[in-house]
Amino acid sequence: MKRPNLNQKVSVINGTEVIHRRIPILLTVSIVILLMIILFVIGMMIGYGILHSPMDVFKPSTWTHLLKLTGSES
Repeated sequence: MKRPNLNQKVSVINGTEVIHRRIPILLTVSIVILLMIILFVIGMMIGYGILHSPMDVFKPSTWTHLLKLTGSES
């Protein structure tokens, strides 16, 4: 069994050692998802900014043009 760090809080429940997380798992997952979204937006700006203005990626006209090119417009 993995030995806990001295900084971690350990309690015993029904004879089982429980190690409490310093940062809750839900907060960790939320931070990871937020970072993924931020990096996705930065990547779109860099990718679109090679040929055009990076801020044009947020214009609706850019996305309607892209949908017309791919034939995805209904």
